[in-house]
Amino acid sequence: MRLAGATIAIAGLALLPVGCKHTDKAATAEAKKGGARKPAAVADASRATAPSTGALKVPDGGLPAADDSARPPAFPSRLEVDVPRPSFPSPKAGQMIKVAAGTLLVGSAPDDNLRDQTAEVDLVPSPMTPFEIDALPSPNDPRQPFKTGVSQAEAQSLCAAGGKRLCTEIEWERACKGDAERRFPTSNRYDPTAYPQEQPWQPASPLGVFAMGRLAEWTASPWGDEPDQVGRVAVRGWAEGEDARPDRGRRCARRWHRTPEIAEPTLGFRCCRGEPNKAKVVIEGPRPPISLYTNMKPDKFARVIRDIPELAAVHDNPRMFSDADIRAVLAKRESNRDELTEKGVHFEWKPLRWIPKQGMELWVAVGRSDRHSFVVALHETVDNEKYVHASSLVLWNQPLPLALAYKEGHRGQLFWLPCWGCRDGGTIEFDEAKNEVIITHKW
Repeated sequence: MRLAGATIAIAGLALLPVGCKHTDKAATAEAKKGGARKPAAVADASRATAPSTGALKVPDGGLPAADDSARPPAFPSRLEVDVPRPSFPSPKAGQMIKVAAGTLLVGSAPDDNLRDQTAEVDLVPSPMTPFEIDALPSPNDPRQPFKTGVSQAEAQSLCAAGGKRLCTEIEWERACKGDAERRFPTSNRYDPTAYPQEQPWQPASPLGVFAMGRLAEWTASPWGDEPDQVGRVAVRGWAEGEDARPDRGRRCARRWHRTPEIAEPTLGFRCCRGEPNKAKVVIEGPRPPISLYTNMKPDKFARVIRDIPELAAVHDNPRMFSDADIRAVLAKRESNRDELTEKGVHFEWKPLRWIPKQGMELWVAVGRSDRHSFVVALHETVDNEKYVHASSLVLWNQPLPLALAYKEGHRGQLFWLPCWGCRDGGTIEFDEAKNEVIITHKW
């Protein structure tokens, strides 16, 4: 790792000793000898050193001591908590499953890096009425292949001929998730062995509905109500050849769209019975990429930070900076704020609402505790109220003023900085390939 001109991409919580200079030879020599202190539970191999090429490693164990430069552990994903795989007898021809009334959390967690940010909503509570659903895709018979290659209208007619109707996409999702709100019909972790070739009706969902994720399936639901969404139909499930990996495509919340006239060899359907559920997925229209939380008060800011376990290092006294701190940041290089504003460069000290991609929303802030400054991006799960960790960086033992900055027209990137035009600071970016927020630090 070069100590000058380097860029470190940091996904998740990172603790680094940071300043405007990084040429302390004694500290560098101590690090090379493995002298940086580590958490008590960390093995000797997990120190805050790294080879000259390759990424820094995150050690196992607890948070480091106050003067430690070791990175803290990566927190285990709350989305991958193990749950038992459902087990049901093999489905029978013509079998239907009764689904009780209840409340479905529609969509996926905003911090799920497998989700489609533009198509899935953020676990929206939706009351549902009871209904029945075929245990298998049409013809609902484990001895016959699934019927595919029909349009949505043909699928609706075939269901009606049997005294049923085409399922809505919310009904499909409810049958897939069950009451445990699983990511996949089998569990919260993708398991390819749940889809054996010799048993094409597998796997079973928690409600005993089979073969969800074995093929794409028509639903009776429109894709959306916005002008650019009409004329398309929501499709659920996944099939070989879809533009997604199976671990992304086979999730219960995954949505696709098709024009209703299309007929594909990997697109089938299943039927439901009972009054159609009125709940639906609503995709919000375009929103401005960056806006300011103008009503953010100091006590609210502190509560938000303290609610995030990954930010335990700054829970002692988290607080916002001020406009005076912005002026101090700009004064370090005698930068003219008005001139920069005219060029489309804006500086903020209050948290920003950042929408790097339509469908996702992030709370981005800089702040300080009694000992450290920090940069953080949080996924907003309840509007201006609840958040989960996306990415963060802590400047260890460096409670220096920081500012957020952004350039007009640059949706996918924000800047954090202790001075404008200096070598320190970094970016906050959305990596679309990894589907995650990454904070970089340049020095």
